[in-house]
Amino acid sequence: MRDLPSGPELESLAREWEERGIDGLPPKERATAAAMIERCRAIARREAAAGTDALAPIRAALAALYVGDQSKHFAQLAAEIRSGALDAPSARRDRVLALLWSLTLQKLRESNPRFLAAHGYDPGAR
Repeated sequence: MRDLPSGPELESLAREWEERGIDGLPPKERATAAAMIERCRAIARREAAAGTDALAPIRAALAALYVGDQSKHFAQLAAEIRSGALDAPSARRDRVLALLWSLTLQKLRESNPRFLAAHGYDPGAR
C-alpha cells in the first residue's frame, strides 16, 4: 500500500550513496546529494514510526468494499475505477473517494508532511 521504494530500501539507498562518497562532487551536486540522502532517511524514519497500524483504516475500508484475497483489493479498486463503475455519483463512489483521500493523506504524512502543513492539514492527525 505504500509507495516504492519502501522505507528500508530508501535507507539502503542512502547508505549506498554515503559509501560511494559525495565529498568529491562539485558543491551544488554535493548539496543536492546530501539533501537526497537526508530526505530518504526522513521518509524511512516516518514510515517506520507510523508502522503498519497507520494503514489499518485503509485496509479495513478496502475489505468493506471488496471480498477475497486482501492482496488483490487494490487491483480490484483500480479495475473498478478504470471500468467507469464509479463515475456516477453514488454512496459507493463516496466511500471510495474517502478511502483514496485517507490514503493520500497518510502517504503525505510519511513522504512530505511539510506539504500538508503548508496547506493547512495537520501532518500528524489520523
